[in-house]
Amino acid sequence: MEQTAQTQGRPVVAGSLPGLASFNHLFQYLFCMLASTAILSRPILGGALYMIGQVTVLFSKLLMPGDFFHLPRRLRVTAIILAALSALFALGVLLIYPLAVELPLVWLVFALACLLIVMSEWTKLIVMGGQRRGLHWVRRMVRVVEMMLFTCGVAALILFFSQPAQTAWYLLGGYALCCLFRLITLLPRREEIIPPREEGAWQLMEEGHQLAQVNAYRVFRSVMLITIIALQVTMIMIFTFIGTTANSLFSSLLIAFVCAVVAQWLTELLLRRPLFMHRMAPSSTLIYGLMLWLLSLASFVLRTLSGNLVFSYLSLALCTSGVTMSGRALQTLERDMRDVVHFAMGEKQDKALDSAHAALSEYAAMIGRMIALLALTLITLISGGTITPTSVSVSVQPLLLLPAAALVLAAIPVAFRLPIDKQVVEKTRTFLRLQENGETNIPLQKQLEDLVVKVHKRRYGIKLIILILRPFFYSKVIGANTVTPERDVSIIFTCNHGEMWGPVVTNLFIPFSFRPWVINEIAVPEDSSTYLYNNTIKRQRWIPERLKWPATRLTTAFLIWIMESLNSIPVYRDDPYALIKTFRETAVAMEAGDNILIFPENPNHETLPQPGYVKEGVGPFFSGFAMVGQIYYQRTGKCAQFYPIYADKKNHTLTFGQMTRWNPDNDGDEKERIARHLRREMLRMGGLPDEEDAGI
Repeated sequence: MEQTAQTQGRPVVAGSLPGLASFNHLFQYLFCMLASTAILSRPILGGALYMIGQVTVLFSKLLMPGDFFHLPRRLRVTAIILAALSALFALGVLLIYPLAVELPLVWLVFALACLLIVMSEWTKLIVMGGQRRGLHWVRRMVRVVEMMLFTCGVAALILFFSQPAQTAWYLLGGYALCCLFRLITLLPRREEIIPPREEGAWQLMEEGHQLAQVNAYRVFRSVMLITIIALQVTMIMIFTFIGTTANSLFSSLLIAFVCAVVAQWLTELLLRRPLFMHRMAPSSTLIYGLMLWLLSLASFVLRTLSGNLVFSYLSLALCTSGVTMSGRALQTLERDMRDVVHFAMGEKQDKALDSAHAALSEYAAMIGRMIALLALTLITLISGGTITPTSVSVSVQPLLLLPAAALVLAAIPVAFRLPIDKQVVEKTRTFLRLQENGETNIPLQKQLEDLVVKVHKRRYGIKLIILILRPFFYSKVIGANTVTPERDVSIIFTCNHGEMWGPVVTNLFIPFSFRPWVINEIAVPEDSSTYLYNNTIKRQRWIPERLKWPATRLTTAFLIWIMESLNSIPVYRDDPYALIKTFRETAVAMEAGDNILIFPENPNHETLPQPGYVKEGVGPFFSGFAMVGQIYYQRTGKCAQFYPIYADKKNHTLTFGQMTRWNPDNDGDEKERIARHLRREMLRMGGLPDEEDAGI
C-alpha cells in the first residue's frame, strides 16, 4: 500500500531527510559546474550560481510557513547574518563579476541553473499533489515525465539559440541526464515528501519549554543540526573536486556516481548485516561514522596534495561511507527520539515532530549551503572561477574542506553526549507499552528520568577498554542461543569466579546487557586495596614482591572506575543489615528491566585449603543470593530466570547451561534448590565431578 504525504512525515537521512544534500541536487550542481566550463571555462562560477538559487529556495521555504519566527533566537541570528553575507556575495557574482566576462553568458548559465531548480521543485509539487488527490503512482510518474520533457524543450531553445550546435547537444544531454537522475530518485520513492507543517511546531524547540529540558532530545537536536550542516558542505566539496578534475561531463557523472551513489549503496548493505543491526547501537554507529568521515577528509587532503587523483577519489568514497553511516544513525535516532518525547511529555507528538524536524533539517541545509556559497563565491571573485586540477588543493579545498572538517570535529563530542543506547530505547518502549495498557512501573519510570531527562553521559571509555581487551581474553561463547528472554522478565546470570577470569570474560563476551554484583570492598576505595591484595595479587607468583603493592593500588583505581562504568550493584556480604540494601537495589533494578550477573562462590568457605577464589573449577556456593528471586516475585509476581555460566580459563570458553526458574510453590528451601542446580550445571559444563553439593 502506498504511503501518503501525511504518513511519510518521518525524516530519513542520507538522501531523503528533508533539506539534506540529496544526490539528485548534487548531480544538478555538478552539471552547472560543467555547463559553466563549456560556456565560460569557469566551473566554480556555475556551482556558485546554482547554489545562489538553492539558498534562495530554502530560505523562502523556511519563511513561507512562518517557522523562521519560531526559531530559537540564536538560530535566527545565525541565519540572518549568513543570509546577509550570502546576499552580498550573490550580488557580487551576478552584478560585479560579469564585468570581467560576457554578461549574457553569465545569465545563460544562471538560467540553466534556475531551470534545473524549477524542474526539481515542480517534480515535488506534482508528486505531492498527486498523492493528495489519490492518483496512482504510474499516473504521477507520467505527469512528471511530461513536465521534464517540457523543461528539456525550454533548455533546448535556450541552448540552440545561444550556443554552437555541438555545445548545445552536449549540454542538453547533460540536462536530460539530470532529469533522468531526478526520475530515478522517485522510482523507489527514496525521497520523502515533506508533509504540511503543523502550526506552532517550532514551539517544541523554544527555549524554556518542557521539551527543552529533556537532555537526550536537546543533545540529539544539536548533533542533528551540526551533522546536516557538515553534510552539506562536505558533499558540495566532493562534487566540486570532481567537477574541477574530471575531463568531461559524462566522466564526471560516472566518477560522482561511483564515489557517491555506489559508496552509499555498499555502506547501506554493510549496515544491514546482522552484526551491525543487532549489536551496534545507533549512537555508536553515529560516532564511528563521524570518525570515518573526519579521517577520510584528512586522507583526502593528503592524497590531493600528493597529486594522486585515484586515491583522492577513493578518499571521497570513504567520506561518503562515513556520511552514510552518520545519516542512517541519525535516522534511527530520530525514530527513537519520538519515544523519548512521548515519555517526557506524556503524549505523542509525531506530527509536530515531523514538521519541526523537517524545518530544522531545512534550516541546517540552508546554513550549510550558505557556507558553501560563501566559499564558492570567494573562489570565483579571487581566482576568476578558473581552477586547474593542479591548483585545486591550493584554492578550493581549504575553503570548503576546513569548514566541513571543523563541523564534523564539533559533532563528535556532541555525539558522545548522547545517552541513548539500545537498552534505553527498549526500556522506553516497554514503559510506553505498559502505560498504554493502563499499567505503571515506578522504578522503570525513575530510571528513564535519570537516563533521558536528566544529564546522563554514556561511558564510552569502558566500551573502548572492552574493545581493546577482547583479543587478549578471547573466549568462545557456547550456548548463548539457548537463552530465551521472556518479555518484561529479568534474567539472573550466575558464573564461577576463577580468580579474576570470570568477571573479566563475562563483561567482555556475554551478549546480553546486565548489572553485575560487586563486593563492596572493591567499591570502597579505602578497603578495596587490601581486599584485592589478599585475594588476588598476593597469590600471583609472577609479580615480584616489591611490585605487588604498587600493582594493587593501580589495579584498584582502575577497577573502581570500571565498576562505576558498569553500573554495578555493591554487595555487603559481611554485613547482614547492609546486605538488605543490596537486595533492594537489585529488586528495583530488575523491576526496571535490568538483568543481573552474580558470582555466588564463597571464597572463605571452610573446605578451601586457603581463602580466595579457586583458580580453576567451581568453589563452594553461598545460597543466599537466590533470595533475589523471592523478592522479585513478591514485588512483581514474576518468576525470574536463573542461567548458569561456566568460564573455562584453560579452554577459553564461556558456556551457558540449563536454566532454572524461581518456583514460589516449592515447599522446600527454594534458595538451596536453585544454588544446587546452578552449581551442578557449572560442574557439568566444566567436566568436573559432582561433590555432593559441598559448601551449599
